[in-house]
Amino acid sequence: MAKTRLLFACLALAAPVVPATAQAAPPPASGLVLSLQPEMGILSTTQLNCEPAGGLHKHAKEACDQLIPVEGDFRRLPGSGAMCTMELNPTKAILRGKWRNKKVDFQQVYSNPCVVRAFTGEVFDF
Repeated sequence: MAKTRLLFACLALAAPVVPATAQAAPPPASGLVLSLQPEMGILSTTQLNCEPAGGLHKHAKEACDQLIPVEGDFRRLPGSGAMCTMELNPTKAILRGKWRNKKVDFQQVYSNPCVVRAFTGEVFDF
């Protein structure tokens, strides 16, 4: 019995030592930085990752759900259909990053923040 325990102890010591490595999560397929700059207001910026949805965007899943059917073409976003006042507060929407490993750079000036959301839906609603 002692020989058996000694054999198991020797085998355990002779086994190769495999370091435990943490597997890093792969980077998101789509990583975007979105900014809104109203002429009368403060700059706001957030991060949106898609596939899987995440980042700092408060409506990440919904924004990604709107971007996926249009293949990330921000000019084809369905919008929200919201009714907006005719307030004049030119607001620049800026989006930079990559969509499915393609570089994207989108900029558009809208008449006010409400119109941004009306045309871009959840994507610029952060």
